[in-house]
Amino acid sequence: MTMRTAREDRITIYRIAREAGVSPATVSRVLNGSRPVSDDKRQRVERVIAQHEYRPSAIARSLSGQQTH
Repeated sequence: MTMRTAREDRITIYRIAREAGVSPATVSRVLNGSRPVSDDKRQRVERVIAQHEYRPSAIARSLSGQQTH
């Protein structure tokens, strides 16, 4: 029996991208609604997000935006 670490279980946009067959930038665009994404890609990303019950990390978002509030 192999034990998985918390890091291996963590769902990131990179893992979502890999499973959906898109780039991490596409996952980011779907999450943020910042740019148009084709319906096919959006559906694939949303399916993986739902499958893993992914929720963006507020801490990661604040660090990437350089605002910790």
